[in-house]
Amino acid sequence: MIRMLSVLALICGLAGMARAAPLTAEEARAASDRAVQLLWTVNQSFSDEYFHSGDWEKAVAALDRLIALRPDEVEPYANAAWLLWSTDKVDRAMEYYTRMLVNNPTDPEGYFTIGNYYYFTRRDYAAALPYLEKAVGFGLKSPERHLYGHCLERLGHTAEALAFWQKLLADDPQNAVAMRQIEKLTQKEEPAAPENGETEEPPAAG
Repeated sequence: MIRMLSVLALICGLAGMARAAPLTAEEARAASDRAVQLLWTVNQSFSDEYFHSGDWEKAVAALDRLIALRPDEVEPYANAAWLLWSTDKVDRAMEYYTRMLVNNPTDPEGYFTIGNYYYFTRRDYAAALPYLEKAVGFGLKSPERHLYGHCLERLGHTAEALAFWQKLLADDPQNAVAMRQIEKLTQKEEPAAPENGETEEPPAAG
């Protein structure tokens, strides 16, 4: 049903673009944008449908079409990678992560996605750190950016972690996570893992 409705919407939308008189440059650009949006909506529906029916290879194929339409959107790469590494196709998942960064070299969410994967799924904090550092450097916001501080602590980089939490607190005096971690680090307690309200599990594909 979703597929039929989506295809019908695409046909109707493209038909509505047809006209006898030639399009101006502005009209042509607007028509092209509408066509891309329609194709995006159709393939997003396909991806969701295939995911929920358990046909993950077809879901990945639909995500490939989304990437072709908008290579500057990180979510389709991240979702395709999630589907692949969840089924032990790690090498293919890494290819999507690589393409995501090549096409979105300054998007903090792309770096955070990979850092999150290494931190929570692989428990490889050394591999996660450079991605989380770049995510923060490119403007990642809280609470996601807290994971960088936790990663520094996991690796025993106490001085760097303390400086990071202190900067967060200076920028946001109400940051309860920063206050807690500063207190623990200055009391030389063992670093804590993320708690309730923070990113404790990898985000699900949507």
